[in-house]
Amino acid sequence: MPTAANIVELRRLLAERHPQTMGLRPSAIERPVIRTGLPALDGILHGGWPKGRLAELVGSGPGSGSAQVIHSLLHQVAAAGQFLALVDGRDSFDVDAVEADVLTRLLWVRCMKVDEALKAADILLRDCNFPVIVVDLKLNPTAQLRKIPSSVWHRFRRLQEQNATTLLVVTPCPLVGSAHCRVRVEARLALSAFTRPPAEIMSRLSFELLRGEEETADAANDSAGAG
Repeated sequence: MPTAANIVELRRLLAERHPQTMGLRPSAIERPVIRTGLPALDGILHGGWPKGRLAELVGSGPGSGSAQVIHSLLHQVAAAGQFLALVDGRDSFDVDAVEADVLTRLLWVRCMKVDEALKAADILLRDCNFPVIVVDLKLNPTAQLRKIPSSVWHRFRRLQEQNATTLLVVTPCPLVGSAHCRVRVEARLALSAFTRPPAEIMSRLSFELLRGEEETADAANDSAGAG
């Protein structure tokens, strides 16, 4: 088996002989995405959430803006004539903030505990009828989140890859080790801010890419080469 050092040297030689092709991945050129409806977020994701992948949205503290990201994604999915399943880990989704015609494209699974949400997500991932699934664990107690074994995320990743499902997990801190990509959202919206027009609220959101899909692929390839 080639060593990691050999792989690095091979990449260097290829870069010298074929500089026009290095750094270009087919997935990065024509990778299908699901647009979020938020230009700032779509920008750092190179178009949107990677379709058929496992993504994590980290929103720390109250008023971080994660709920607005979910609402925007739901509108995008509904506009495309598809369905979104939302596993609500703390029964916090505000249906009054969403238009009735958009809600017809939503399956809302209301939970109160992390284990309930994970069981529901497991069932939905095996169902194959929902191209987009969101698991919102942001408001669940930290004690519950810490008990989630890493094997759960590995299983979810296998299921969503097998069925080409786009899975977005919303968390209060980086949690999903198997995520293809991870983004942090920040806004610190006060209660008074929610009386403002939706467009103004969305404009206050800021995003940081914590893990990109290409970075994950590089780590996997390096690990395989080192073995």
